[in-house]
Amino acid sequence: MAMAETSKEGYIRDKVVTHLRKTARRMVQFDTLEETLVYLIDSFSNQFGCDYMAILTIENQSLNPRTFRGAMLPLEQRYPIAIKECLPGILTEPLCSFDHIPEKQSCAFLSALDSGLLQTWFTIPIHHEDGSSLGLCVIGFRSFVPLLLDAGHLFQEYGKDIATAFELARQKESENKKIKGLEWLRENSFLGGSSLEQITEKIVERAGKGTNAQAAYIYLYDEPANCLVLQPPVYGRTTNVPRIDFRESYDLNPYFSYLEKPGGNEITIPLIVNLKLIGILHVVEKESGAFTAEDLELLQFLASHVSVLIENARLYISERERKFRLETFMNQQRELVKHTVEEDGFGSISVFLSDMVGSSVFLFDRFLHLISHHVLERHSELPHALLLAVDNEKKNLLKSSQAESWIKVDDRHEIGLWRVTGGGDSLGYLGLVIARDRLDIVLQMTLNHALNVYAIQFIKQKLVLDVREQVKDSFFNQLFVENIEDTSKILEYANLLNWNIRLPHSIGLLSFEISKRDGQTPNLLEEDAQKTWIWGRIRDLVSRTEPGIVLTRKDGYFITIVPKDKERPFEPFWKSFYERLNRMIRSELENASIYVGVSQQAEKMEDYYLCYKQAQKTLAILCNRFPDRGYMTFEQLGSYSVLYHLGDPLVAPLFLRTYLQSLLNYGKNRDLYDTLRVYLETNGNIKEAAATLYIHRSSLKYRLEKIREILKLDIDNAEQRFNLMLAYKLHDLYGEEDKI
Repeated sequence: MAMAETSKEGYIRDKVVTHLRKTARRMVQFDTLEETLVYLIDSFSNQFGCDYMAILTIENQSLNPRTFRGAMLPLEQRYPIAIKECLPGILTEPLCSFDHIPEKQSCAFLSALDSGLLQTWFTIPIHHEDGSSLGLCVIGFRSFVPLLLDAGHLFQEYGKDIATAFELARQKESENKKIKGLEWLRENSFLGGSSLEQITEKIVERAGKGTNAQAAYIYLYDEPANCLVLQPPVYGRTTNVPRIDFRESYDLNPYFSYLEKPGGNEITIPLIVNLKLIGILHVVEKESGAFTAEDLELLQFLASHVSVLIENARLYISERERKFRLETFMNQQRELVKHTVEEDGFGSISVFLSDMVGSSVFLFDRFLHLISHHVLERHSELPHALLLAVDNEKKNLLKSSQAESWIKVDDRHEIGLWRVTGGGDSLGYLGLVIARDRLDIVLQMTLNHALNVYAIQFIKQKLVLDVREQVKDSFFNQLFVENIEDTSKILEYANLLNWNIRLPHSIGLLSFEISKRDGQTPNLLEEDAQKTWIWGRIRDLVSRTEPGIVLTRKDGYFITIVPKDKERPFEPFWKSFYERLNRMIRSELENASIYVGVSQQAEKMEDYYLCYKQAQKTLAILCNRFPDRGYMTFEQLGSYSVLYHLGDPLVAPLFLRTYLQSLLNYGKNRDLYDTLRVYLETNGNIKEAAATLYIHRSSLKYRLEKIREILKLDIDNAEQRFNLMLAYKLHDLYGEEDKI
């Protein structure tokens, strides 16, 4: 009987060994892990008639059923079972229901297994040769099965075979996924006609299905904004945010917990092209368990290939948009040029440019005065602060030679200013309320063309103004003559200039003096350019603030013609007029001075020549005798106004030659000339005259003796003193005229 039992046990053992070896050989032939596990369970159940069999794998430090056959409700209700709640031995050695296992009831797995309806059960650990565990296999019978009680070492080796089959199956699955990925890449390689949305849809679908994720989506990196922007469409259902701002950080780890790491409920893979981040591929919520290393490998493989596809798609779309913008730019060029033909001003050009670039437009003249603008609704509160900011930077801008400048308006806005030039001259400034990073090559081309269009319009206006100024100068050259030849022509010109010549007017002559700094060499060309620039500023100021005043030039003089109604009252007007001009000039040229000589009012056409000469003589006396006053009217000349009417061209030179010419001709300087004048003005007081001249009284007496000798006159005689003072007055009035 004992021999029969031994023979039967050996037969069964051989049968088990044969089945296990056959099963181990067959398991390595399958391509997927699921096929391998299903075959393992089906073959064993069919061969030995077990009632329950399950393969448990370790995921997230818990035992989870991967494949099972039969029902074991107490055990199934406990899944997943934490490893820390189980005895370590269940993962290292085979166990059965008849083994004496200390602390068995403290093991969550074994206690659940014992609480079922199985009378006989076996556990087979699944681990590698190095001892690392993958899980375990559970076999159970509802009846007593003693035949395998001593087959532990067979099951232990079988567990190693299962682990090997596990790895082979996983490797095959990974290779198959890669092959499918390559096939997908071949089938869905980027074509010029595909949109970024179509490419994204295929990528997230492949990522989601390949990892059994419930959702997959792509974020693309917006470098200027330093943020990730969701690129639709997405795969599956997701509650992801449309935008992730990095702020000052450039690290993905704080935002994605499983960045290129398995073992969680999500995986994030960065999309890299040429070492540059272009976005991320993100999958969440695996259908069963956590994402594995195989899932990570698949996503990395997919990302390494699709990154180029996405970047190529973005480049293609960018180039297509740029091409469209260039075509639009060419059409808009023609429209801008049309506005220069249809309109002489700048209003419609500014409106059109604002619509083109989507920004508020401000156009300034060369002195930074606003002449045209178009403000978008979102910038409706901005103009006041903007103009104030420009005004604060005016002095620096006018001195700067830069073609482009930026001014901060407030915490959120800044204005870019571009110089409008023509023929090397500054014509004005174009301002745009725009972010600097928007100025790509197409917008820069649009801006350059707009600057050219504005320059054309400025030059057109300048040509019209130049012609008008030439007509005006020609008109006043004919008006300011002693004998007007053709009064009808004068009236015709006045009508053409829209100037009422029959109203009373006063004439003011302006003179500018540019003082030299210490050691500076005089430069007549530079000085003349500065005077022309000052005149331009005055013309601009007067045309904006005093539209009724006429400005012109004659014989090198800068002339203002003011109607009577603007001179009420007369004296305060000219004082205010001079102070405004002087303040404006000094604010921009500290070494510049202005002088204004004003005539009486011309009541009729024939009076203009006389008034012109009055203003001329007044300016001469002002510059020579009273430079500190700045401005002077003809009525303020006193005795000079009386002497003016004695201006016979023969009498005055003869009188001057008689009394002062010999003194002026003596020596290389005017010391004796000035000494005599001071002596006469101090009523012959030696002490006072010496103090005024800053010389010793003995030196003054010597000079006076020399003067008597040269003039051969008694300078202490009252009559001779009067004649000499009159000669000085006449010399002031006529002698220095050509030097003004």
